[in-house]
Amino acid sequence: MLYRLRAAGTLLGVTDNTLRGYADHAGIAVRRASDLTPGAPAVRVFEPDTLFRLAQWRRAQNYVKAPAAGSGPVVVTVDVIKGGTGKTTTSVETALHLQLLGLRVLLVDLDVQANATQLMGYEPDLTLDEAEAYGVAPAAIVQDTFASVLMPFLEGRQRNQPVRTLPAGVIKKPFGEHGPHLIPADTFLGDIEPALANAKGQRELYLRQLIAASLAGATPGLDLSVYDVIVFDCPPSVSFTSTAAIAAADLVIAPIRLDAFSVKGLTKLMSEIDGLDAAYHVRPELIILPTHYAPQLARIGRMQTQLNQYRDLIAPCAISASEEFPKSLDSYLPLTLQKPTCHPSKEYRLFAEHLHGRILALAAARRRTAS
Repeated sequence: MLYRLRAAGTLLGVTDNTLRGYADHAGIAVRRASDLTPGAPAVRVFEPDTLFRLAQWRRAQNYVKAPAAGSGPVVVTVDVIKGGTGKTTTSVETALHLQLLGLRVLLVDLDVQANATQLMGYEPDLTLDEAEAYGVAPAAIVQDTFASVLMPFLEGRQRNQPVRTLPAGVIKKPFGEHGPHLIPADTFLGDIEPALANAKGQRELYLRQLIAASLAGATPGLDLSVYDVIVFDCPPSVSFTSTAAIAAADLVIAPIRLDAFSVKGLTKLMSEIDGLDAAYHVRPELIILPTHYAPQLARIGRMQTQLNQYRDLIAPCAISASEEFPKSLDSYLPLTLQKPTCHPSKEYRLFAEHLHGRILALAAARRRTAS
């Protein structure tokens, strides 16, 4: 993908003139349309990698706010016990926009359907042997998943042994080093569910403990301290995996579809959070994100009335219904990177800005507690 000045500025949330200034002073090569197509005007065109580099340059210049060094990653889990609410879209779009806001983000796909993995450009259903026949690059094939991370950790804990070195390629970088990183999913990710179910001890806390172990340098091959944010995209069902991701979270985002009845799923999620608090004194903050908003539908008004009982938990913005979201999955590219100026992309930008403030506050509070 290539972006002209206006679309690139929209992705970074700056004006055309400001972006020109960044391009002139950041020391980052920006291509011209004439470099790619003879006879084209010599206007700047920005690639995704260039934009993510500029986002990190802005951070280095203190043009944007970021957590203090040593704060550790803030964990954001996207979950609700119902499918079709925009959960995976929210996970991917949030990860992208937070990275464009200057944070360092790791997206972890915990759903065997692997839609987040596919949106980030990877092929979860093919093997290396099949890749050539389908014209798919070997680098786009998923070989390691979060199971490659969690299973060795569980094995080490159960046997009271150090964690063995994790596979070097488990973390994918779909948009380069400076873009959001990904731990992908495929069918074999399902192995972690029985592993957690059969694990001894506080199995709901194993993801939380894995993150702590990585920050302490006890997971060779996995250094989570380099990230400001870890985003878990959960499956739309009750599972040990989802519960463990909730227990690991500082923030839980619950996308609630306004044109369908998903309040029951929200009630179940809140019950899970209450249960974790009672058992382990773990209580992540909950953010309800209304999705599939369309003011012309009468039932959306009824849903909004139902959600009023949770008004203190509702995000200050909603995501509109759009036929573009399903199409983005077929294109193996998030909607924001396909159509940065479309209305839903701008709405996710607003939500990410709200979330950015929450993340900074949590990181600062953690820093104060540690000191």
